[in-house]
Amino acid sequence: MGLNFLRSSEEHKLNQEEQKEALIKRRAVRKLLHSYLEGAIVAGGNRPNGFRKTKSEGKSGVVDYVEKYVAGADKNGAAKRLMSAPDALSMIEAEERALKKKASAASLKTKINYALDMDNRDTGNNSRVLAGSLGVVAGVICSAAVIDSGNYVPQAMALALPLFGAAVLGDEIVRSKTPEERKAVQDYADVKHAQLALKMLKKEIEAPIKAAEKAKRKEEVAQLFAAGYGQPSGGLIQAATLRNQKAGR
Repeated sequence: MGLNFLRSSEEHKLNQEEQKEALIKRRAVRKLLHSYLEGAIVAGGNRPNGFRKTKSEGKSGVVDYVEKYVAGADKNGAAKRLMSAPDALSMIEAEERALKKKASAASLKTKINYALDMDNRDTGNNSRVLAGSLGVVAGVICSAAVIDSGNYVPQAMALALPLFGAAVLGDEIVRSKTPEERKAVQDYADVKHAQLALKMLKKEIEAPIKAAEKAKRKEEVAQLFAAGYGQPSGGLIQAATLRNQKAGR
């Protein structure tokens, strides 16, 4: 009884130490991921002169940042540790879910402003550009919904009417008028840049995993063919055919 108690105590202590070590490692990976995202947001944020980048400039900045980050993973210890961490994908997916909620919480005005890059446009022809752009968006939403199903027409109109109204009112309704509105657009842009950075990093981490899985499937198929389970016409003999062969039919 005493020996069993000692063993269970030692095992419990060992489990606690393993859990503590795993927690420390997860925190370290999370810190690396957040540092990566901060770098992506900075790359997509301001120009050297301090002015905010346009939408296209921001996206290009993030893409360049990620490509350099991945390319330098062999030399950059932080990048290598993040990309090779067992928990990296699960943490990326958790961040993706959190960012999706943040993006969904943004107002329609903020989303339209970002989509059309209104705060970076000259005021000259904004109304005409905005009306044309939003008119097209509204038309596409309605057309797609009508083609899909009549049940979605009310939803389509609910989405299209605010856009159409913005098109009619033009620049006045969409462009940021206060520091708070401008910050909301910038925060939304940061979220979109972080989402892009996560998507690109996830693809890079998954690439060797998918390649290994594909190679494994290819090897398994080759082994099946070598074992006589291939068909002259191509493909593998199905399970039902194999059962019939074993039964002597």
